[in-house]
Amino acid sequence: MSTPPTLPVTNQQQPQPPINTPAFRTFFSRLSTSIRDGLSQRRPWAELVDRSSMARPESLTDALSRIRKNLAYFKVNYVAIVSLVLAFSLFSHPLSLLVLLGLLAAWMFLYLFRPSDQALI
Repeated sequence: MSTPPTLPVTNQQQPQPPINTPAFRTFFSRLSTSIRDGLSQRRPWAELVDRSSMARPESLTDALSRIRKNLAYFKVNYVAIVSLVLAFSLFSHPLSLLVLLGLLAAWMFLYLFRPSDQALI
């Protein structure tokens, strides 16, 4: 019994482009720019906690309109408060911080370091 002839196989691998560092730099540049822009729009903390400007609303519609105005006016301050509470809760529970860092690393690996000519499927 004879064995069939072996066909030559060429391994044609596509050359992998290097890690896309300009995309990485662009990401952090945009992130720092947006953080600086956001923090420049914050209102003074003394204005947020000024008790003389607080009064009981006369109706429910008045209260809802005040809430909408305050959310728009003190938006950056409220985001800072929520971020501090979130940071405190993450640092007080190190396991949740590790899970969050793992998710961030996975996202960076899948999104930032993929070749730009291929779609992520």
